[in-house]
Amino acid sequence: MKPMTTLKKKILFTISSFLIFLLITIGAEIGLRLLYPELRPPLVTEVSYDGIHWYQINRSFLKKYFSSHDYIVPEFKPSLFRKEKAPNTFRILCIGESSMFGVPYQMTSTIPGIVRKQLRHLYPGKEIEVINLGASAINTNVILDVSREFLSFQPDLVLLYAGHNEFYGPDGLGASFLERQFPFLTPLKYSLRDLAIFELLRSKLMDNGSRPNAGEDMTLMQQVSQNNKIPLHSQDAQRIFVRFESNLKSLIEIYRARHIPIVVSDVTSNLTFPPFSSASDQWGGNEKKNLRDVEALTASGNFEEALTALHNAAALDSSDARVNYLLGTVLAAKGNFQEAKRYLVAAKDNDLLKFRAPARINAIIREVCAREHVPCISSDSLFASQSRNGITGNELFWEHLHPTPIGYYQIANLYVREIEKQKYLSSLGHESCSTHLLPFDADSLSICWLDLAYGDISIRNLTNKWPFSNYSVTPIVMASADAELQRIAAEVYGQKIVWDMGCYESAQYFWKKGRTREAITTYEALLEDYPNNFYTHYLLASILTRQNMLDEAVRHYTISISSNPKYPYSRLELALIQINMGQFDEAIGHLTKAAEFTADGENPLLKANAYYGLAVAYANRKEFQKAISFVDASLKINPAYNDALVLRSKIVAAAR
Repeated sequence: MKPMTTLKKKILFTISSFLIFLLITIGAEIGLRLLYPELRPPLVTEVSYDGIHWYQINRSFLKKYFSSHDYIVPEFKPSLFRKEKAPNTFRILCIGESSMFGVPYQMTSTIPGIVRKQLRHLYPGKEIEVINLGASAINTNVILDVSREFLSFQPDLVLLYAGHNEFYGPDGLGASFLERQFPFLTPLKYSLRDLAIFELLRSKLMDNGSRPNAGEDMTLMQQVSQNNKIPLHSQDAQRIFVRFESNLKSLIEIYRARHIPIVVSDVTSNLTFPPFSSASDQWGGNEKKNLRDVEALTASGNFEEALTALHNAAALDSSDARVNYLLGTVLAAKGNFQEAKRYLVAAKDNDLLKFRAPARINAIIREVCAREHVPCISSDSLFASQSRNGITGNELFWEHLHPTPIGYYQIANLYVREIEKQKYLSSLGHESCSTHLLPFDADSLSICWLDLAYGDISIRNLTNKWPFSNYSVTPIVMASADAELQRIAAEVYGQKIVWDMGCYESAQYFWKKGRTREAITTYEALLEDYPNNFYTHYLLASILTRQNMLDEAVRHYTISISSNPKYPYSRLELALIQINMGQFDEAIGHLTKAAEFTADGENPLLKANAYYGLAVAYANRKEFQKAISFVDASLKINPAYNDALVLRSKIVAAAR
């Protein structure tokens, strides 16, 4: 019996030791979360604007997916959406990579921004929320992991655009040896990083040391790729294709389990963009000279000689990206567009720097969607149909894969048409009021000047650095902007002033210069992102009043007052319109509150104007004694108020 007693003691000691360790760990985790909340940043934070409680996406949430060695950490947009989802709300999540994020734009020039604008146009009686959850440099490893948290947002629909970053996104090519053998370890690693203890150890021990590239002119493309070159048919490439297919299927299953529909798009890229890297870059001697000769022959129009030289080069390596690109370019110049496209696709697929998704990625998207009976739209086919000779090129792209505003417009409309086709809103009892989408026009789509200017600066800076070489872009608005507008755009891009302030400054500039439509569009763009902002509604109403667009002005003044009942300017200016319209009772109500909400000595001119307005309203109602008392109150504050002096004389004369 003694050995058994000893065994029991050992078991009890082991269990008690484990429990003590577990309790210490739990205590340490709780303590770290309380003392260092930054170790476990939440996906959303709660904020309050205009009396409404909102969730705001935490832009720095993605840092857990990147090494603390990384000099640049991609961010979400700080999108706002209501904490309490109203019954009349249709909420859409837009998830994906940099193209869904909207590079190089910030606001309404993006896929989510245009989808939202079009749906609000089609369904004006419905509250449409479109949350931009795209981010640069992430891939489906990250999207799959974070989608489990997205479920708490109660989405009614998910739009997915992803596939370009599978190689260089987190744990793609850079996955550890064990993760390559056992892919389930990647989501397990992400779960561990949710623990404050793990993050502390990772940041202090595992990633200890200074950032090797800090202070250098590092780009995000350079950081994530580390200039790693990947042959199309390599073992790494095949592993990533398999992983992408698995991730996409799992993503669909996550949302399907909650009965949330998802619309998936394939991805598109610029076929006329030259490959970043190819094996022929390392050729020497005559082989390299032959390729330079091909370029010279093509430039001079000697296509037959160029083709002969290229076929000789292809004999060395028929999969070489540069050779295929030159073949495609020459064949396109000869008018053989179908054959040219085949070679240009091969050039893109065999580019050793995999910043553009190979065709296999799109094939996987279509195959998985077909198997899972998920709506799949083809941005790639659409762009081909909208491009010269069916070859996606510079008409719709800034560079290798990020669309211009018209390109984003085309993709957004493709999603909107699919939403209409699937009747996602009409099945809920909401019929569209129009069958026509808004045209591509900055004013109708609420694309403000600052968004276009930001894109001009951003894309110029992107293409001035590695891996681009001698690549230039033509700005849309910055080249014709004067010094003041260029200053505003530069300070917003350099984060010297915040986005909203840049919008207000540029709108004020346009207003002063008589460029009223651009000012109105800027305010409308702000309201697309922040529809309840009382101050923006007030500013827009003021400019509409001066344009004699009184019905629209009254609507925006009313929303401003509803969002912030104590803001006196909206009440004062609305009341003046109401007086002119003969709505004296309504005007008196607003003017009384405007005066009430303006403390004595705080804004004497505003209070004097409110009393003046009350005098006018009561005089029109023939209540002359009240009118005189209010005009006297106005003059007491501002004795030099000439309009009030004139009004008093008229009231006294009318009262006789």
